[in-house]
Amino acid sequence: MSDDIKKFYNLKLKIILPVFFILIIIFLTSSLIIIDREYNSARDTLINSAESYSSLSAIALINNYEQYYESGFYQFLNIVDDHMKLNRNINQIEILNLNGKILFDTTELIEKTKYDEITYGERYLQDEDIIKRIISSNPSNKFLENNQYIEIIQPYINEWGRHDYSIRYIFSLSSLEEMKQEMIFTIFISSGVFIVISFLLIFFIFNRFITAPIDKLIKGIRSIGKGNLGDEVKVNSQDELGELASAFNKMRIDLKKTQDSLKEYSENLEMLVTKRTEELEDKTANLEKINRDLIQARKELDALNKNLEKRIKERTNEVEQLLKQKDEFINQLSHDLKSPLNPLTILLPILEKQETDPKKMEIFQVLKRNVDYMRNIAIKTLELAKLNSPKTKFSLEKIDLRDEIQRIILNKKSLFESKNLDIKNNVLEKIFVKADKLRLEELFSNLLENSVKYSNEKGLIILDANKDKDFIKISIKDNGIGMTKKQLNHAFEEFYKADSSRHDFESSGLGLSICKKIVERHNGKIWMESAGLGKGISVFFTLPLYLNEEFEK
Repeated sequence: MSDDIKKFYNLKLKIILPVFFILIIIFLTSSLIIIDREYNSARDTLINSAESYSSLSAIALINNYEQYYESGFYQFLNIVDDHMKLNRNINQIEILNLNGKILFDTTELIEKTKYDEITYGERYLQDEDIIKRIISSNPSNKFLENNQYIEIIQPYINEWGRHDYSIRYIFSLSSLEEMKQEMIFTIFISSGVFIVISFLLIFFIFNRFITAPIDKLIKGIRSIGKGNLGDEVKVNSQDELGELASAFNKMRIDLKKTQDSLKEYSENLEMLVTKRTEELEDKTANLEKINRDLIQARKELDALNKNLEKRIKERTNEVEQLLKQKDEFINQLSHDLKSPLNPLTILLPILEKQETDPKKMEIFQVLKRNVDYMRNIAIKTLELAKLNSPKTKFSLEKIDLRDEIQRIILNKKSLFESKNLDIKNNVLEKIFVKADKLRLEELFSNLLENSVKYSNEKGLIILDANKDKDFIKISIKDNGIGMTKKQLNHAFEEFYKADSSRHDFESSGLGLSICKKIVERHNGKIWMESAGLGKGISVFFTLPLYLNEEFEK
C-alpha cells in the first residue's frame, strides 16, 4: 500500500509542478510583454514630443537669435531658458549655420556669458555626418550613447524658402529607464502575489476533484490485472473522470466477449489475407504491362524530340540568314542613297547662290530640304543597322558623367540659345559610368535635340542622375508640348513621329530608336513619361555604374 501511495503522489507532483511552472512562465512572459509595450509606447511618445518641440520652437529661437543675440544677449538667454523649461527632457540646444559653425550653445546659458570668438576662435562641428544632416532641408534623428540621448537636427527655412540655419537639439531618455524600473517592480510584486494564490487554489481543486477519482481507477486496474472482472469502479462525478470510470466498467464487461470473438476474427483474417494476395498479384501483372507501354512511348517521344531539334536548328539558321541579308540590304540601300545625294548636297547650294529668280530660289530651297532629309534618313538608317549588328563593338571606359554632360551642353549652346532655353545640370560630381564615350555623346545629343525641338520659347530642361544599385538612372525633363499615352507607347518605334501631320524635315523618326539601341547595348533600359499634352516630357534611362577595383574584388 505504501508503494501505491508513493506512486500516486509522484503522479500528483508530475501534474501540479508543470502547471505551476507554466503559470509562472505565463505571468512572467505577460509581464515582460506589458513592460516592453508600455516602455516602447512611452519612448515613442517622448520622441514624438521631442520632434514636435523641435519643430515648433525652431522658428521662435532663430527669430529671437537674429533679433537679440547681438543687441540683447541676456534677453535672448531668458527666452532660451523659457523654451527649455517647456520640455524637461531637453539637455542641449545649438544654433548652427550650414558650414557647421556653432552660432550659439546652451553652455552660454549655463555660464551666463557670451562666447568670445575673438579670444577663443570660431567653433565648428567636426562630425561629417552631422554637417550633412545640417545641410539637408528635412529634419533628422539619431540616437547617442547607447540610446541614452536622442539628437534632432531641425532645419530653419524662412518664408522666402532660404535655408540659412539649423538647430541641433539633444534630449535625454533617462526618464524612460526610471519609469521602466518602477513598472518592473510593481508588476513583479503583483504577479508574485497572484501566482501564490493561484497555486494554492489549483492544489486544493486538484486534490478534491482529480486525486480521489484517479486513486479509485488505479485500484480497479490492479484488480483486473489479477483476473478479477467482478469489481466495479464507483466514481460519483459527471466530468471526464466519471466518463472514464463508466468506460472502464463497460470495458470490463466487453472483455469477455472480445476474448470469444478473437479466435473467429483470426480465422476470417487469414482468409482475407489470402484473397488480398491474389488481387495484388493481378495488379502487379497489370502494372508490368503498363510499364512496358510507357517504355515504348518514351522511345517514340525521344525520336520525335530528335526530329524536332533538327527542325528548330534549321529554322534558326534560316532566321539568322534572313537577319544577315536584312543588314546587308540596309547597308547597301543606305550607301546607294548617300552616293547620289552627296553631289546634290554640294551642287544645290551653289546653284541657289547663282540663281536670282525668287521662285526658282524657293524651288532650290525645297529641293535642298528634301535632299538633306533623305540623306539624314540614310545616315540614321545605317547607324541603326550598325547598332543592331552583333559585330559592332563598344569601347567601354570610365566617364565622369557630370563633366561629359557639361561638355555636351557647351557644344549645344547655340541650339539652346535659339529658343532662349534654360538648361540645368543637376548631376552630382564624382559619378562615373562605364560607357562608350562616342555613343554616350550621340545618346545625349539626340535626346537634348529632341527636347529642344518640342520645347516652347524660354522653356526649361533639367538633367539629373541617381544611383540605383549597380546602375545610374539619368533623367532629362522639359516643360514642352508633352505627349499622350498612345504616343508614349510608340515613341521608340522606328520611323515613328508623334505628329504625322507635320512636315518635319529635320526629323527622320529614328533618333529615339537609336537612343534605345545605344542604352540596350550598355545593358540599360530607357523609357518616357508625360502627364499629357502641354505638360512636358521626362526621358529616363540607366547606364552601368563604374566600380573601382577594390569594390569589384
